[in-house]
Amino acid sequence: MAVALFGFGPVAAAQTLVLALVLATLTVGTHPTSAEGSGSTLIVDKAHVGEPLDAIGGLSGGGATSRLLIDYKEPQRSQILDYLFKPNFGASLHLLKVEIGGDSQSTDGTEPSHMHSKDDLDYKRGYEWWLMTEAKKRNPNIKLYGLAWAYPGWVGNGTSSPFSYPNLTADYISKWLQGAKSVYGLDVDYIGIWNERSSDATYVKTLRRTLDDAGFKHTQIVAKDGGADICNTLAKDKSYADAVSVIGLHYPSDFSDYSQCYALNKPLWASEESSSYDDLNGAACWARVITSHWALSRMTASIMWNLVGAYYHGTNWYASSMMTAVQPWSGHYWVSPVVWATAHVTQFTRPGWLYLNDSYGSGSLPNGGYYATLVDPNSSDFTITVVKIDHDHAPCTRPALPPFDVHAETVTFKLAPSMGGSSVPALAVWYSNFQNETQGIFKRLSDVHVGTDGTFSVHVPVGAMYTISTIRDGPQKGSHGPPPPSAPSFPLPYADAFDEVAESQEGKYLADQIGAFEVHADAQGNKVLRQMVPELPIGWSDHGSNGPVTVIGMREWQDVFVQVKVRLSSNITAHDPAACVAARVDQMWDRGIVFCVYASGNYTLSIGGPKQSNGQPADVVSQGQLPTPIHRDHWHTISITCVNSSASGMFDSGFAFRDVAVPALDTGFAAIGTNGWFAVEYDALSISEAGHWVPPAPKCANPKRGDKLGARPCATNGFNTTDQLFTLRADWTLVHDPTGLCAQAAGTGGGAAVALAACDPSNPMQQFKNDYTRVRNTEMPVFLDGQNPVSAALTGTLAGGVSVGGNGDWATWSYFPNTHQLRNQYTAKTNLGFPMCLTVMC
Repeated sequence: MAVALFGFGPVAAAQTLVLALVLATLTVGTHPTSAEGSGSTLIVDKAHVGEPLDAIGGLSGGGATSRLLIDYKEPQRSQILDYLFKPNFGASLHLLKVEIGGDSQSTDGTEPSHMHSKDDLDYKRGYEWWLMTEAKKRNPNIKLYGLAWAYPGWVGNGTSSPFSYPNLTADYISKWLQGAKSVYGLDVDYIGIWNERSSDATYVKTLRRTLDDAGFKHTQIVAKDGGADICNTLAKDKSYADAVSVIGLHYPSDFSDYSQCYALNKPLWASEESSSYDDLNGAACWARVITSHWALSRMTASIMWNLVGAYYHGTNWYASSMMTAVQPWSGHYWVSPVVWATAHVTQFTRPGWLYLNDSYGSGSLPNGGYYATLVDPNSSDFTITVVKIDHDHAPCTRPALPPFDVHAETVTFKLAPSMGGSSVPALAVWYSNFQNETQGIFKRLSDVHVGTDGTFSVHVPVGAMYTISTIRDGPQKGSHGPPPPSAPSFPLPYADAFDEVAESQEGKYLADQIGAFEVHADAQGNKVLRQMVPELPIGWSDHGSNGPVTVIGMREWQDVFVQVKVRLSSNITAHDPAACVAARVDQMWDRGIVFCVYASGNYTLSIGGPKQSNGQPADVVSQGQLPTPIHRDHWHTISITCVNSSASGMFDSGFAFRDVAVPALDTGFAAIGTNGWFAVEYDALSISEAGHWVPPAPKCANPKRGDKLGARPCATNGFNTTDQLFTLRADWTLVHDPTGLCAQAAGTGGGAAVALAACDPSNPMQQFKNDYTRVRNTEMPVFLDGQNPVSAALTGTLAGGVSVGGNGDWATWSYFPNTHQLRNQYTAKTNLGFPMCLTVMC
């Protein structure tokens, strides 16, 4: 018989007591009775080993997801890196995958290529080289993996495919590997083809030969970082298959048929996974897949997108990350539960340990959930992970999961003689619960003792992740102490002349979205910011519908003054090149208030940036001639001021336009950009407040239990007010931050009122479910869990009402984490007018 780890009750009020009982039970060595078991014993037998563990990893890129990390000051920057890479400290990752920059928008921004043109080579660009170097400093054994999302246009030689001229593209990738080795001393272990796009047999064979000839025989090719259809293709072409070492799938379903992939006898990886927000739900998603991918699908690696959410809210997939670092100005960062879900595996195993096969140490739990065992082939050490996540919390961003039920249970394991059997006296136990806000994350519990028959039992509640291991010395929940306090509002006034920025880097806090803006010295030795991409890249998502742009600031800004010096070179041969400055823009400046000055001496004021097709914006509000001539190769100063529903723009010392009416509903970033693929230069960027930045008074000064919720215009410019401060929690409660009270519906639909009440996560009228992976990046329904998402949706009216299932003007919401606002729009919607926020109305 063996000691039991008694479970954790579902009722919040009992949780602390139950945890105390668990620890007490382990301490006194109480043994479970046979009635506590699930009726079956799970055998753990080293005689039935499967494939080796290749890696649990993280992905920087796809794209520009680590952008703000390099702008952190010490010691916080090193602390963040420790939590990701330092062995036996935090996530302790086995593998780092990075984007090979391709000069094109690849999700959250553009990462620069090491070769903007065939005659250009610069290994100082970007931050992926730096990040790989820092990872290796902390863990010399970490594996490295590079993958392109986009390619510079020149490799296609006039086509839109990177495979039209395979030798060009293979040489381009080989140059990237050469830079990693010769400049940074990095050996890259794996190289991919083209993220979530096509592969090509001729190119892959050419790439293999090119790498071999260049001295990179050890670098293995992964194909195709996309769907499992690659397996059928490889099965029909042996030489193609011989060139590929690893099958890399993105967001694979554990309920698909991978028999064709298994037949290739190659490692099968989830080479991109999760995309889920970094709260408990994201940790639950990740905990499940890093266990189930072997237990159900024989996958030997899982790589999380993304490694660190160091990109602005307002760009795509905010904080879909292992941890979040978006405040380099304050030094604040967030060590999320996803870090500790990762540690449950990485701190207790190493690449090369062997998985045990289905029914002999890995598989499904009797009442739902999964377990997987890894054994050290060179010692008697082993680690078992056990995960039980319910359907509401199990989904990652994709794919959809079939319906399933899970229930708490006591599971009995029996160690076969090959595992040491009864000679194993006790095993170390670490515990997390990723469905409960209060039960704790990555806690060391008392050892579980193994009975004389080699058995031990573990009570597994819903939401649990256990690590049970012979490894007892080394693993820890590392800590650098609390980070500096959060200061989410971008600090103003802001100014940068780029003199302190290293050459080839982006300007501080700037986030390129189209094109690549790098700091370089001009002919006079002055450092300037220059747009460097000379032609349309072979893109991954947006191929350049608008002109190059880089953004800075906050999605919430409305009233700002933005000024910059610009210079149009006489070497630019394009028709009427422009330099632009903007406010209130979205990620790709499809919207925003944009002021462009053209070499012809004209200007435009527009809603949205200039188009690549003709160099002109589509929605022009005002246009005309500049007040003074513009001169090529000379510096000029341009500025835009936006206050409420008016905009003014200056060129040098004169107004180009003044108090022109613009939509007041727009909010967004400050930006600079141009209208084509040429080298416009910028210097002396500055941003400051415009108008009167006074936060509005709260609608309800002293919220209390029973106060109803409604909607009113959102506080903007990075402010919030106490009546609009809410947090979406992973247990589906919607918490009003200042009071700690929760939104509670009076009914399940039909226009039921919503009011503040004492929080009780077990109350179904407080369970406002949402798509936690998307609600911060677009508008999504927020509805009562277990009810119809339409008839039980939280709805709002322009008159200020909020109810459940009412006849509202909107029934979808977007959560703004910087300001803790639940808004009725993510980007401006003219039919809804100025953004409205969930508000305590008293």
